[in-house]
Formats: sequence, C-alpha cells, structure tokens
Amino acid sequence: MTKILVNLFSLVILGIIQVSFLTTWLPPISNLNLILSLVIFLTVIINYQKGLWWALGGGLFLELYSGLNFGVTTLSLILVVVEINFLFNNFFTNRSLYSLMILGFLGSLTYNLLVLIFSLVASAFGVFSLGINFWLYFFWPPILNLVILAIIFFSYYISTVRLKNIFLFHSSGYETKGKF
Repeated sequence: MTKILVNLFSLVILGIIQVSFLTTWLPPISNLNLILSLVIFLTVIINYQKGLWWALGGGLFLELYSGLNFGVTTLSLILVVVEINFLFNNFFTNRSLYSLMILGFLGSLTYNLLVLIFSLVASAFGVFSLGINFWLYFFWPPILNLVILAIIFFSYYISTVRLKNIFLFHSSGYETKGKF
C-alpha cells in the first residue's frame, strides 16, 4: 500500500511540475513531456507493468489539464508503452543507455504522431480544431525527452547497483602468466 501511495504522490508531483511550471516557458521547453520520459524509462529499465501503470495514471492526470479530447493522452501513452515493450523484447535486449535513447526517441515520435492522429480523427468529427507547428511539435520534444532520459538514466545509474557492470574473473587456482 505504501508503494502505491508513493507512486501516486510522485506522479502527482511530476504532473504538477509539468503542467504548472514547464508550460510557462518558451515553446521548445514548453513541449517537454516529463511523464512520457519517465514512462519510457520505467518501461525499459524497471519493468513493463510499472510503465503501464504510470502511463495510465499519468495519462489520466494530464487529461485534466489538456486541451485535447479526453482519452487522447492516456491512449497515446499506453500505446507507446506497448510499442516500447515490443521493441525492447524483440530487438533491444539489454538495459543500456543506447537502448534507452533509441527507444526514447522512437517512443517520443510515436507519442507525438498518435496525439496528432487521434486529434485529426476527432477534428474530422467536428470536435476539435487543430493548429500545429510541425517543427515545434515533432523536432524538439524527442530531443528534449532524450536529454531528460539521459539525466534520469545517469541519476539511476549513480544511485543503484542494478545497472552496474559486473566483471567475472577466472579463479582456477594456478597462475597462467607467460603460458600460451
């Protein structure tokens, strides 16, 4: 029960930072999505289920402050987690910085593309009018999310031994120096 409350509290704090603080900055920084970055990190480094729960909770929290139709953000986050898990299990098998960066870039592009597609579908039904600046929406967020992912990865790497390399040395009991 304590873990659930800590995760919920962390999600709300992160969402408040994203909604109230980051949106007041100038356009490249205001498009930064902290919850997406953390969901990608949790899916790749920790586990798939935790990433799904954070995508659901973060999506529902962001829906409250989003100008998009209800469900667009949550559905996009959940589909990104499913895509990243599929790619990680089938193509990227180690939990390295390179895997995280590639999957983070692909996940960020997929998220922006899904939000655009779902918004266009909603606007086709006359529900929402869409105005988009292509470069601000598709170029900067993946790059900024990669920076945030790198910061999260190195913070996690320093604070835990889970990602540390372990070298195994051969200890056979006799010296092999000079022998071929």
